[in-house]
Amino acid sequence: MIKTRVSNNRLMKRIWQHKLFYLFMLPGIVWFFLFSYVPLYGIQVAFRDYNFVGGFTGSPWAGLKYFQQFFNYYQSGDIIRNTIIISLMKLLIGFPMPIILALLLNEVRMIKFKKTVQTLSYLPYFVSWIVVVTLMQRLLTPYGGPVNDLLGSFGAESIQFLNNPTWFYQMIVGSDIWKNIGWNSIIFMAAIAGIDQQLYEAAKMDGAGRFRQMWHVSLPGIRNVAIILFILAVGSLMSAGYEQLLLLNGPATASLGSVLDVHAINSGIREGRLSYAAAVGLFQSVIALILVVTVNRIARKVSDVSLF
Repeated sequence: MIKTRVSNNRLMKRIWQHKLFYLFMLPGIVWFFLFSYVPLYGIQVAFRDYNFVGGFTGSPWAGLKYFQQFFNYYQSGDIIRNTIIISLMKLLIGFPMPIILALLLNEVRMIKFKKTVQTLSYLPYFVSWIVVVTLMQRLLTPYGGPVNDLLGSFGAESIQFLNNPTWFYQMIVGSDIWKNIGWNSIIFMAAIAGIDQQLYEAAKMDGAGRFRQMWHVSLPGIRNVAIILFILAVGSLMSAGYEQLLLLNGPATASLGSVLDVHAINSGIREGRLSYAAAVGLFQSVIALILVVTVNRIARKVSDVSLF
């Protein structure tokens, strides 16, 4: 009892001592609580025959009915496969790109050029997918688009880049990298900035060139940050990106672009099957949690770096 009081007093004293830091954290904590924890109450929709009259508590229980409906759906296997393929491609190809950009920018000595490249790479992140897809349509159209006009000037035939199964994955992954590479590189740039400069000086004295410094100093210096971000990225393997796929998908690529996000939204909003959509969403979340916990455990054993 006495130990508990002492520990509580120490906790309150520590909070009071750093009250300004906790005050800055308060809006984030409130936002996280309201939009991440409070909505957990709605998970029960996946286990009920939800209707607006009965609401959360008045709708009858349905058990695992809607989970069974999803797994018995004739396209469920294709939907899960498409989600995993697209998410894996984004992870394996897209995850290293911000690291490479951060390493390259760190080697640039012309400050104005470096800031210009950083600004230009950050801007696409703040552009909505509607604008991005519209821009892609303007640039890549085979009917007067600048990309196909350039190909034509070299004697090549026009290519239907969009709504084409041959180019579907390239368009999805490429546009995702273009939109997010700059923003995602900020964390790695900050990690590189925190590396002790004496390590670079020591590497120079040992005769290491810029590439060797990058390989033996910069990369190990951001290793822990990269592992943490990779663990978090694995959690999104069951979410391929709703807005992007909804806008870039078309009749010719429907078999490739049908993913869990699009299926859940279409079932819930277009068809009004809210309980079914909630079951699909909960399935995504549970698999994502399992993936994060598994990869986190592997990372802890292999590198001693983990989220928890």
